[in-house]
Amino acid sequence: MNGDFEEENICTEYEKNCAPEGWISTSLYADYYFDDAANAFKNKHFVGLILAPANVPAARNFLRSRLLCGLRKGAQYQLQFYIRSTHAVFDSVGIYFSAADFLYQKEKIKSSRPQLYLTNDKSLKQLDEWQKVSLTYTASGNENFITIGDFKTKGYKSHSRRPDLGNDFYFFIDDIKLTPLNPAEHLCADAEIIKEEEYGFNVRHDKLDRLVYIYTKNPPVVTPPHKTIVQRIDTLVIPDVLFATNSYALNKQANSLLDSFITQAKTLQIDSAVVEGHTDNQGSSTLNQKLSENRAASVAHYLQPQFNKSLFIRGLASEKPVADNRTAIGRQKNRRVEIYIYVRE
Repeated sequence: MNGDFEEENICTEYEKNCAPEGWISTSLYADYYFDDAANAFKNKHFVGLILAPANVPAARNFLRSRLLCGLRKGAQYQLQFYIRSTHAVFDSVGIYFSAADFLYQKEKIKSSRPQLYLTNDKSLKQLDEWQKVSLTYTASGNENFITIGDFKTKGYKSHSRRPDLGNDFYFFIDDIKLTPLNPAEHLCADAEIIKEEEYGFNVRHDKLDRLVYIYTKNPPVVTPPHKTIVQRIDTLVIPDVLFATNSYALNKQANSLLDSFITQAKTLQIDSAVVEGHTDNQGSSTLNQKLSENRAASVAHYLQPQFNKSLFIRGLASEKPVADNRTAIGRQKNRRVEIYIYVRE
């Protein structure tokens, strides 16, 4: 959630934009949220994480977020983000997936072993510009949280340059994405609920410090989110000849085709369906838009009593042709209604 850090959290104590929504730093006082369009990868916000000094290895901060959905055991996911640093950190920056909340772990460094390290990406160089990180993660099926930070246990003995801010050395990250490699895998139904819960958690600074103190001794129970949904998309095309000329009324052949479709659909575990109306580019755009909407609505109306699933209707007029509008045959192919059903596997 909020992978580009542009949505700002209003901290309870100070009533100011002090953190990115959906993300929490384990160091409650470090400067880690930056509003700096000139130095951001894109837009204006990014995050900076402190590297561990050799004399006080624990003096660092991590960034953690809750996953919107549970990952599927054995499934692979692509983690992408951008990193920037002038320091030799690419052997120690790691990504840690966990079932428990990283904020409340008793031994944050010693007991945590990241599943991914940036050393897997050989293209990264030590220089002061944004570089893309792309890593593949195979899920255990127990993931609830993701944490990013410097996991070097002994800290750094020296740095090649002056501190980035105050006495601290940083690396910066922006634009994080975690996506399934399986294109049929989608967000779970309650992803938006999880997001709202995390966005509603506005405790930071001193109040979060007290909460961490309490929960480190007795961590709260984490209710695992629903797993991502694996779907395939089945389609059915209702061609122009199954409608009355320049009308949205279905003829008997169309009814027969839809009845067969409904019978087959009853054997499937369907999440939802989308009905899209399309026209050729002849005539006015206003009339084409209305005709495409009406034809989609006519098909959806026929399906609704038997289908008993979430139906979404779109009228796209001539925006998505499938053939050449310069020929009569092409225009006829473009005049159609397409039904997409999302089937859970």
